[in-house]
Amino acid sequence: MTNCVYGSILCISNRHSNERGDRLNIKLSLMSEKPMYEQIKDAVRQAAVNGEVADNEMLPSVRQLSADLNVSAITVKRAYSDLEREGLIYTAAGKGTFIRLPDASKAREEYTERLLADFSEKAADLLRKGVSKEKMINEINKL
Repeated sequence: MTNCVYGSILCISNRHSNERGDRLNIKLSLMSEKPMYEQIKDAVRQAAVNGEVADNEMLPSVRQLSADLNVSAITVKRAYSDLEREGLIYTAAGKGTFIRLPDASKAREEYTERLLADFSEKAADLLRKGVSKEKMINEINKL
């Protein structure tokens, strides 16, 4: 587990190995407006979309992930429950929790839509606070 500071953002990061030796990187920002369970969900979704985890790959147990990230088991359980309802993961009794990627392109599209919705929300907030469209476009172009 790594604790790090990026500017004013404090994060907790942990990498989990699976059977193939690949690693799942989860970063939690203590300064984020998003609750920890949402950040965990986003990290698992992003790993699935980016191909960092494969279909039927085992995820860390609730207990293990909560200990590694130093968060409540309830927080991890909520993230896993939400992801299971979305169909991105499934739990096999006595075996563990696994990634379900029946259609990677669909998962990628849904993730992109969530990111764009977050972006739209932030852009609207900036406009309400008086930041001009031109200034935002200039910032995007810098990227």
